[in-house]
Amino acid sequence: MQHENIYSKGQHSANGHSRPQESNERVLDLRSILDKVLSNWYWFVLCGILTIALAWVYLRYATPNYLINAKILVQDQQKGGNIPGEELFQQLELFSNKSNVDNEVEILKSRSLAEKVVNSLELNVRYFTEGRVKKTEVFNKRPFSMHWLSLKDTLTAVSYTLRPQGRDSFALHREDLSLRGAWGDTIRLPEGVMTLTRHHTVDSLEAEYDVNVVSIDNAVADLMTQLNVSIPNKQVSTIDLALTTTIPGKGEEILNTLIDAYRHASVEDKNRIADSTIDFIDKRLRIVSTELLGVERNIQQFKQDNQLADLTEQSKLLVSGTGDNLKQLTDAQVKLNVISSMEEYIRDEKNNKRVVPSSMIVQDPTFVGLVEKYNTLQLERERQLLASTPSNPVVVNLDRQLSGIRGDLASNIQSFRKGVELSIEELQRNSNSLSQRIRKVPAAERVFLDFSRQQAIKQDLYVFLLKKREESAISKTSNLAIARIIDPAKSDALPFKPKRIMVYLLALIAGAGIPALWIYLRGLLNTRIQSREDIKALTPVPVLAEIGHCTDKQSLVVSKDGGTHVAEQFRALRTNLQFILSGKQDKVVLLTSSMSGEGKSFVAVNLAAVLAYSGKKVVLLEMDLRKPKISEGLGLSNHTGFSSYSIGRASINEILQPSGIHENLKVISSGPIPPNPAELMLLESTEHLFTELRRYFDYIIIDTAPVGLVTDAQLLGRFADATLYLVRQGYTFRQQLEVSKDLYLYGKMPKINLIINDVKASRSSGYGGYGYGYGYGYGHENTQKKKGIKKLKSLINN
Repeated sequence: MQHENIYSKGQHSANGHSRPQESNERVLDLRSILDKVLSNWYWFVLCGILTIALAWVYLRYATPNYLINAKILVQDQQKGGNIPGEELFQQLELFSNKSNVDNEVEILKSRSLAEKVVNSLELNVRYFTEGRVKKTEVFNKRPFSMHWLSLKDTLTAVSYTLRPQGRDSFALHREDLSLRGAWGDTIRLPEGVMTLTRHHTVDSLEAEYDVNVVSIDNAVADLMTQLNVSIPNKQVSTIDLALTTTIPGKGEEILNTLIDAYRHASVEDKNRIADSTIDFIDKRLRIVSTELLGVERNIQQFKQDNQLADLTEQSKLLVSGTGDNLKQLTDAQVKLNVISSMEEYIRDEKNNKRVVPSSMIVQDPTFVGLVEKYNTLQLERERQLLASTPSNPVVVNLDRQLSGIRGDLASNIQSFRKGVELSIEELQRNSNSLSQRIRKVPAAERVFLDFSRQQAIKQDLYVFLLKKREESAISKTSNLAIARIIDPAKSDALPFKPKRIMVYLLALIAGAGIPALWIYLRGLLNTRIQSREDIKALTPVPVLAEIGHCTDKQSLVVSKDGGTHVAEQFRALRTNLQFILSGKQDKVVLLTSSMSGEGKSFVAVNLAAVLAYSGKKVVLLEMDLRKPKISEGLGLSNHTGFSSYSIGRASINEILQPSGIHENLKVISSGPIPPNPAELMLLESTEHLFTELRRYFDYIIIDTAPVGLVTDAQLLGRFADATLYLVRQGYTFRQQLEVSKDLYLYGKMPKINLIINDVKASRSSGYGGYGYGYGYGYGHENTQKKKGIKKLKSLINN
């Protein structure tokens, strides 16, 4: 506590005496919070160690999740994502299957592609082995594999336990099933038919394995949930693939298999178009070959019948005149033949579900575009049928579009055919014109020329088809996937979940937050006085002194040569008391409180003793007639006391007793407990008693009953010169300070001041006090420093 005068002139309270003023500025809330933290540092250390330990255990045994990344480049003409070998396709002008990166992303996300991966790697079957703490999944290093030859589509998750029986057999069981078998045997189970294959590359066989089996649909759904396909930005044609898994090797294999399946599917689409074109050419070759063979046989028969050996010289003039016309007519006939075949192919209902072969003669841009669009929709329809039925609205819509485009193709071919037919008619007229000029040529030669023309047409068509077939075969063998792998699947070196730094950071926050929350809630729910700030907020009554916590159970703690910190605080109280009892006749000090147990008797005895040690004559009155404690604490007789005097059965000299503490200190005990204590204090004898005591003593200390419970203290207040209102830290209720506020504001008690008793020094309490913060060497400061360590040790030991 502070020893300087805490009163300033010119300030007066409602009861007529001076009002205190703080000499120090108000402590900031931040400092108060810091003091509370420092006073409870051992809780923060203990919780911090505990949360860090829990975080370490969690990180030690938590299943880590790894992120697997891959990157591919997709052919996209709009974004410049071309791939090697594309120039060859453009030169052949056979296949111009344009790709869009957004469409490819959707293909990579498709269920059909995921199902291929699940079936390829058998991801619906997972293997677990018992670890030191929990069961862990094994993938590549497992000693056996379970292959399902058939499995129910509506399968619910089932778990088997497999225990190897030596190196040649095993035991398989679950709740309702148990069987034994040899490696490689085909086993029929309620879920389907399966076989167990032993991996001889893995020698070790654990004691037991758990095999979890789910349906293909569930495995596909899980894979699609773990897979993330995205485009970095709209300026590139690359696709980023990411997969979340607990086993890095498994995730890499899944992602690489997915990319391979995707690339294989894109090559298959191109090959199907090439196969359709080659099949169409093969059919036409067989027809043209038969027709050419027939023409050649007719020529042979004609020559044999007309005994012609060499017609070259005979037909030289005719051929030279009709050469150009024949060549043009031949080209037109070839075109017309190809167009007729194409038209027949398109109009044939058997081919309405097949892709249209690429155009070989018709180079009309509109027709080529329609063919490409038709083939693209046909392939999309087949993809949809992998996961849908023909009655699906999407498939029905595609059929409607295909029907419309097929009609457009037929109309376009018919228009082109009319143009070719007109050209042939024109060439035929020219041919007829030449024929009229060569009518003199023998009829046999004219027939031969007709045969020769037919032979040339069939031969040119046959050579043309052979050439296109070879080009289609070369294109098929050179087909490349529309995607190129930039970065194959690779796992991150460290798991992305759980994040060690984040877990430890959260542990530190929890380690600091839990005790902080506990301190906050304790303060929020506490209804008793804990700090000086509590008193300032609840009552305007000034604080005169602070009495520290005393571990001794004795009622007297001061002595003539005593040096404890509590004794020094009573000496400080004695000094501050001089500023209240400033008048020569101010001698009577009354001690009261809100309720019993706040230390009135303890303070009264020690205050009287410290005044007596200073050479003053002091009398201590035990006026708590309902619950007297002073006489019992000092070992004095209480047969005769104030109650005996007030009713005229004893004189003042008879009730004055030596205290046994100091010769200057006398004690008046309460005497026998009366039935009406309040009425005794209203008697004239009580007033006469105080008048006589003022004549012979320098100080009169009155220990009264709690003012918050009875009116005894207020009745005795008319004899007092100052009132000391006891407040005990951690004991007095907050609302009870309203009593002191009422007494102070309405002047019901003279010069009322607060005495804070049982102060336990700490940073969080806000109390200083003599011997608490000034380091006068009474041993208390070292005790406080070691207090937290002792608590921490006791917590650890318990």
